[in-house]
Amino acid sequence: MLPPEYASKGVRVNSIHPGYIDTGMADYASEQTGSSKDEWGKEFPLGHLGSVNNVANTVLFIASDESSYTTGTEFVIDGGATAR
Repeated sequence: MLPPEYASKGVRVNSIHPGYIDTGMADYASEQTGSSKDEWGKEFPLGHLGSVNNVANTVLFIASDESSYTTGTEFVIDGGATAR
């Protein structure tokens, strides 16, 4: 919980929790396991891996004035995996 003395100074605390994102790390894991990223993506409710742009757009939102009343929030970017 954010102490009131920080919130009153405009400090907001939010966090980003990405799931499987289509990056070089996912490429490596795909090579090591022999399964394709497309196969993994089909396991998620949205049907595909996330993109780096999905994460970047969330960062931009949190940093923008549009989220000025948002604090103490965990942004989960996982294509609905944890919602199952």
